[in-house]
Amino acid sequence: MTDGAYHDEPARFSRGWWLAGARSLLWVALVTVVVWVFADIENTTRAEFKAVIQLTTPPGSDYVLRSADRVNVTFRVQGRRSSIERLRARLPEPNEARVPRAVIRYEVGPEDRDIPTVRVLNSSELIQKEGVTVLSATPGNLRVELARRVHREAPVVLDYTGGIPADAPQITPPRLGFSIVESEWDELSRRQPPPALRTVRKDLKEVKDDEPFEIEVIPRLADVPVELDQPTVRVRVRVAQLTETDKVVVPVEVVSPTSWLEDGTWRQYVLKRQNPAEWRVTVQVAGPRKDIDQLKAGETKIVAYVVLTDGDKQPVSWLTREVQFRLPTPRLKLVGAAPSVTFKLEQAAAAAPP
Repeated sequence: MTDGAYHDEPARFSRGWWLAGARSLLWVALVTVVVWVFADIENTTRAEFKAVIQLTTPPGSDYVLRSADRVNVTFRVQGRRSSIERLRARLPEPNEARVPRAVIRYEVGPEDRDIPTVRVLNSSELIQKEGVTVLSATPGNLRVELARRVHREAPVVLDYTGGIPADAPQITPPRLGFSIVESEWDELSRRQPPPALRTVRKDLKEVKDDEPFEIEVIPRLADVPVELDQPTVRVRVRVAQLTETDKVVVPVEVVSPTSWLEDGTWRQYVLKRQNPAEWRVTVQVAGPRKDIDQLKAGETKIVAYVVLTDGDKQPVSWLTREVQFRLPTPRLKLVGAAPSVTFKLEQAAAAAPP
C-alpha cells in the first residue's frame, strides 16, 4: 500500500484517541439537538380561549374598585400540544357556550389604570403552570378605576312599626363605625339633616317587657353602601302604645333661605326636578287609628319638604337630598327610611330684548 492510504488508529487513551472520541460525541449531540428542535417545533401549536378575569384589591387595602371587577376576555396562546389540551379541559374556546371553570384573579394597586390584558394573563398561575404563552387578547387593556376608602361613624336609628316607644330607644353602641368611599362621604356629609344608619324594621308587638334584643344594621348610609365595623346593635325599648300603619301620599315642598326673596335669587335661578313624579312621595305612617283616620280624611296633614342652601347655586349635574317631614302629632311616626328627591338650580334664561 502507498503512504496515506492507511492510518493506524490512535493508541487507546492517547491524546489523539480522546480528540477523535470528542469529535464523534460533538456530532452526535449536534444531530440530537437538531432533531429535538424540529420535533418541538412540530409539536408546538396555537389555540384561542375565553376566560373571566377577576380584579381585586389586596386584603386590607384602603382602595376599592369602582370599575368592573369581572371582565370576559378572549385570548390566543402558543405552546406544546399537550399543554394546550390541558388548558382546553379548563377553559372553553370562543365558539363554546360553556362558562370557564377557572377564574383568573389579579390584584390591582393604586398605580394601576389601564393594564395590558396579555400581561395579566401571562402572570397568572394557570398560564404559567401549563407552560404556554399568551400572544394577544381582547380587550387589549383592562380599565381600572379605584376609589379611596375612609373610616367614619354615624348614629344608629331603630326602624320600628307596630307601636309607640315610651321614650327614645336605648341603642348600644349608639354610633357605629364603617368604611365608605371618600368621595361619597364628602357628598353625604353635606346633606341636612346628617344621614344615620338604620336597623332592619322591628315590630314592637314582638318586644317583651323592656327585654333587650339584638338587631341587624342595614349596611347603607342613606343610599350609599358601606362596610360596617359590626353587623348588629343591642336595643332596649319600652312600648307605650301599640299602633296601626297606613300609607299616605304627600307632595314635597321647597324651603329656601328668606334672603332669596330679597336678593333676587329666584329671579336668577329656576328649580329643575329630575323626575317630577318623585316629588309626590308615598310614606307609611304608624300611630293610633284615630290619628291615621284624621290624616286620611284631610283633617290633619303631613308636611314634606327639602331645604335649599346657598351652596346649591354652585354649578353641578344633580343634587340628591333627603326629604324632611313635619307630622301633625307626636303620636304619629313615619315607618322606614325617608325618601330622597333629585334636583338642581339652573340659571334663568335671559329676558328677551324689547
